[in-house]
Amino acid sequence: MNYTMMTMSVFPRLKWLMVLWLPTAMSQTSPRNSSTDLVPIFEPQFANLKYDPATFNPYLGGQNWTMCCVLAVNDSFLIENETMYIRPGQTFFTGTIESLEAHPRFPCGATYNGSFLNAPRQQFWIDYSWCQNRCPGWPVTKASNFDKWLKPMISFILPSLVFCLNIPRRRCLDLPTRLFSNKSLDIFNLFLFALRVPFASFVVTLDIIIWTCVSFSVAGPMLTSGIYEAILDARVLAFLDSRSKENLPTVQQKAHTLLSILIGNLDGDAWHSSELFVQGLPTHVVGKRLDRSGSADTLTPTEEQAAISTPHRPLKTSLSTTSSDSAFTSTTRHAKVFRTDYQRRRILTVKSRLKSMLDSQVSFGSSVGAAIMFYIGSFIWSVYEVEEDLGSYITAHQLACGMFWMTIPHLALVSCLLLAGNNPNIWQGAISDSLFQYDNSLGEQTRELALADRDSEPRHIRGITGITRKPTFHSIQTTKSSNPSGSGAFDQFFGLAFKESRFKPAWMWNRGPNKATWIHNLGERYSYLQHMREEVLEKRFSRDLWASGMYGFVLYLVPTLFGTIVSYTTPQTGFGCRSIIMLTYVVSQLCLQILWILRCYFLHNGKYRALTDLGHTAAKPTWINYAWYFLFLSSSFMGAFTSIGGTIFVLANVLTNCFCALPAKYWWDRYSNPNARIFVDDATYEQVYYAQKWWFPAGIAGVIFMIIVAYIGWWYQRSLRQRFHDLVEMIDYIDELDTDGNSFVGAPSLDDV
Repeated sequence: MNYTMMTMSVFPRLKWLMVLWLPTAMSQTSPRNSSTDLVPIFEPQFANLKYDPATFNPYLGGQNWTMCCVLAVNDSFLIENETMYIRPGQTFFTGTIESLEAHPRFPCGATYNGSFLNAPRQQFWIDYSWCQNRCPGWPVTKASNFDKWLKPMISFILPSLVFCLNIPRRRCLDLPTRLFSNKSLDIFNLFLFALRVPFASFVVTLDIIIWTCVSFSVAGPMLTSGIYEAILDARVLAFLDSRSKENLPTVQQKAHTLLSILIGNLDGDAWHSSELFVQGLPTHVVGKRLDRSGSADTLTPTEEQAAISTPHRPLKTSLSTTSSDSAFTSTTRHAKVFRTDYQRRRILTVKSRLKSMLDSQVSFGSSVGAAIMFYIGSFIWSVYEVEEDLGSYITAHQLACGMFWMTIPHLALVSCLLLAGNNPNIWQGAISDSLFQYDNSLGEQTRELALADRDSEPRHIRGITGITRKPTFHSIQTTKSSNPSGSGAFDQFFGLAFKESRFKPAWMWNRGPNKATWIHNLGERYSYLQHMREEVLEKRFSRDLWASGMYGFVLYLVPTLFGTIVSYTTPQTGFGCRSIIMLTYVVSQLCLQILWILRCYFLHNGKYRALTDLGHTAAKPTWINYAWYFLFLSSSFMGAFTSIGGTIFVLANVLTNCFCALPAKYWWDRYSNPNARIFVDDATYEQVYYAQKWWFPAGIAGVIFMIIVAYIGWWYQRSLRQRFHDLVEMIDYIDELDTDGNSFVGAPSLDDV
């Protein structure tokens, strides 16, 4: 009885304990779906919610991406009775109430708070189909939001844009001279002046923008051509240096070769004038002449003087030879050659002009080296400054775009390390006295004055210079192609960059082939320099061409690669619109390089003149030529679209849309693939982590690479300038005796017979 009474009294107590304990136990094992602490943070954001987030046509930039995020958050939660609940059946929010309370902030438009450890994980994900239905289009960058477009433009793009001014070109947008009238400023002219200055500034700005677009679009061929010219310059100087203490080549051949290094970027008209420049220089091959017995044959002073004063009559020797080189032994070092005062004066004049032409060009440090140092300092500070905005995907892609634009400074570095000057007026000034004698366009009175000045020289001097005889080249004529004004619409808007000069520099993408043409012409002009043509050009043509392409490829690949890494590692990680645009640019430039190299490779044999202009080929138009032009133009358009167009897309925020927010691996099945989802919250742990890991290191790596390239360019030009000066001083260098102590005599080169 007592046991039954005890049992009946215990069970009610256990029942009440179960009723009181079970809710508490369930609350400890299942996650909460409500919170009152988050209501003050989330409720104000839902107050002015719009079902349609676009402010105007979303496909023209009227979408509001932040409002799209708010819509997704609103579809994830429900606020009732001062309590926020997780909406039943929602699929956007993947976290918990506890995770939101651990980081009490509204996810849309959140900013970096100084530590990525305090940043929440990515918790809000939307399906692509929902995004496309509710938030189509893209949000344009507002003009008042300077941090999104003006700051990256000033920090990264404009400094690169300035370097385009150092890239040589043949034509530019013509600026009307009437805009700069020298009339006195009265009230009326002051009003016109106020109108002319903005218009002139607009024309100059438009010209820079156009040239920037062209340079960025075909940077691959430009880099390849410039590097190829640099390689040719180094090889020609090495050839002359290896023979600097020999009696071959002659003084005239050495001077003409060195001159070709300085003006090898000019068109064919400059070749004819270059022959005027070296006229009057000694053309004698210095060597030992042997008689039939093998003993050295000597000349009396009278015979030696007669041989020199008649440079186009072969010396009377006791050996029958077909070449001037075979008349002398291989052990020859020098001959004691008689030279007149005029010849010595001509040698000194040519030496002075060659050195002055080189020294009149702006040095590498002044033209681009100092600017690179300021650019690097500004770039490092800009990269450091953007760390304050870690976690912003817009800032990440703007930084990637800035590193992408490092291609332009690399192109300027290559163009400024070359020895050939960009201003043809320097050459025109050096040869002006000879032009007066042979240029039919200067007027009869000017030519008569020049000829009268020449006739005032003693007869024996005029005989030595060779000017009295008919030149071995065609007299310079003024042709239609050298008319700077032009008659076409293109010529009227885009005039020659150097209107006052009769000589025209080659485009940057033609400079390498143009220099190869000059080396080829030297081999045709002088028989001995055929060895130089074979050694410098023929034997190494393919290897140097492909090596130039490889070096050029590295110069635009590295900055593009660092920009791609930043875009690739910005969540969602993976290849997207921005990284694919930069990789497409690399592919377009690689295609342009291959097309440029193949064209030079297949047309160089006996057709060097065809290499000097990308717009002309030696053969008649065939389907291969049409295919080449189509591929070249297509690749150029792709380069322009990805470089200039891609930059505009980034600054205008065009690529902030549902499609580009997805990694490329989900593009094909984005409507059906459940993994094709887009996160919408900002400044998350993943975003801040990848930003700290890749932003600053990638920027510093790009800067280090540019420093290395700048140092190599500076060292290369300083080295070649010094070698050039040394070779100019040794133009007339000759040893006095051979190894046996014998004296030698001079004989005319067969090139001038």
